[in-house]
Amino acid sequence: MNRAASMKQSSMRSFRLGIAILFHPVDGFEELQKNKHLISAFVLILLTLCVRIVTIYMTSFHITSLQPRDADLNLELVRFVLPLLSGVIACYLITAIMDGEAYFSQILTAMSYALIPYIVFAIPLAALSIVISKGEIGLYNSISLLIWLWVALLIFIQLKVLNDYSFKKSIGVVLLSIFAFLTFWGTIGLVFALTNHVIQFINEIAVEVRYLLDN
Repeated sequence: MNRAASMKQSSMRSFRLGIAILFHPVDGFEELQKNKHLISAFVLILLTLCVRIVTIYMTSFHITSLQPRDADLNLELVRFVLPLLSGVIACYLITAIMDGEAYFSQILTAMSYALIPYIVFAIPLAALSIVISKGEIGLYNSISLLIWLWVALLIFIQLKVLNDYSFKKSIGVVLLSIFAFLTFWGTIGLVFALTNHVIQFINEIAVEVRYLLDN
């Protein structure tokens, strides 16, 4: 009974923290810094994945370029989780170099809480897409952009608050984190492309050798 009450209390505390971060982010992230909310982070990430899946099937066909019949849900999940984790790692490494105070778990938790605008508003936006015409797609795109700008603002605020940075230093850390993120994925893409070319080259040689041996 006590365990159930404790879980309920913890859930309510996480819910209130989410509301605070949504509307009073500085106070919310300061509260997050004082207490561990790692379980809430995984819950929010799972909710984000669920919201993404729902929006794929709910968004009107004349609004989105990704039709449900063409969607690979496993790929969609990977496309979300890998950038999130690599973004957290990039932020942690840069803040560690730049005299940051946040732990990896704190950054992961803060990043997950920064996704709350998407969690809250993505499904209503997908529902809106059903009733608007194709000529009003600009309204849909504008609202979608505002949601992601809100998320980006929360990410900026959490880096500033958790690491006690000045505004100017926070901008520098964000830019360095973006650079580290792009460098990482650029390197991955380059290695993949080179590996693909090497495999194709080896296959072509194998085909020519087989042809010569057969003749």
